[in-house]
Amino acid sequence: MTSSQRSWSTMAAAIGSAICLSACGGAASASPGATSNAGQTLALTGFQAFNSHMAVNWQSNAGTADSHQALQGLQFYDGGMIIDAGDSVTWTFRTGEPHTVTFLGPRPKPPSPFDPTNAMRFGGSSYDGSVYTSSGFGFAGQTYTLTFPKVGRYPYLCLLHGPGMHGVIVVQPAGSKYPKTQAFYNSDGASAAFADLQHAYGSLQLFPYPIDGTHLAAGISPAPSGGERSAEGTVLRFLDSHSATMPSTTIKVGSTVTWTNLSNNEVHTVSFAAVGHPIPPGPPDQPPAGGSTYDGSAYTNSGVMFPGASYTLKFTKKGTFQYVCLFHDNVGMLGTVVVQ
Repeated sequence: MTSSQRSWSTMAAAIGSAICLSACGGAASASPGATSNAGQTLALTGFQAFNSHMAVNWQSNAGTADSHQALQGLQFYDGGMIIDAGDSVTWTFRTGEPHTVTFLGPRPKPPSPFDPTNAMRFGGSSYDGSVYTSSGFGFAGQTYTLTFPKVGRYPYLCLLHGPGMHGVIVVQPAGSKYPKTQAFYNSDGASAAFADLQHAYGSLQLFPYPIDGTHLAAGISPAPSGGERSAEGTVLRFLDSHSATMPSTTIKVGSTVTWTNLSNNEVHTVSFAAVGHPIPPGPPDQPPAGGSTYDGSAYTNSGVMFPGASYTLKFTKKGTFQYVCLFHDNVGMLGTVVVQ
């Protein structure tokens, strides 16, 4: 079990701390078209009939990723559902990157993204707009279901990736004709998910630094594409080139390496354990540690790197040193520095 997995589990069960904003080691340099789960079919429970008067369970996806978890899509993939009062919606979490399904109810704004209670489930199994209701952290394969008994328009978001990752459930009176079928939501969601992964793949070509150099990207994402739907893709990898393979940077003693967070929708860390020791336990938003030099003797951590932030570290001793992103090492965000 990696340090991130321990940290996420700690937050979900004992309340650690949540991540912010607005997939081990395999290459992800191939186009996502063949490896994406973006086109995954969503099973419908209940009736699709336009004039059905029986309660329907509708299906949605929270997030998407390629098979290596390097390329991620950060949306709810259904296009916005219109359902009847008494119907339910089941969200399936598709990625190792956690998400939440959160309805704010009477709260005027979401809690801080670093609020430790974001990991927890709140509310019951139905939602009528009167009570703050949240899935807590959801991981790949898990589901979350809510019934909507009352007519209304109910926006929701992911606490970890909002406001970019948001959706809406519109509830019309029971017995109303459904304007769209589950098949429509499946198709619309799959198209959007595929587009986000394609945008994430394309962002690899935006890597701006010398190839195989000492200035690396800590994640990268495309700029918003405009139009009706923004590109909500991202790459959860350290990069030293236009490929999402794990970087290995070779330098001389006394040299420095710089990492810059080039994503617009994720936070990251650059974190080195002391040689022979694990990363200290705790949530991934650990404070900076170890200073600006590293010789392998002490835990050294950038702290949370928000979009655009950079971190530079000087290496003062020979050795091979692995580093991780504390938020995303469970989906393969690792790198190595070889000091000669």
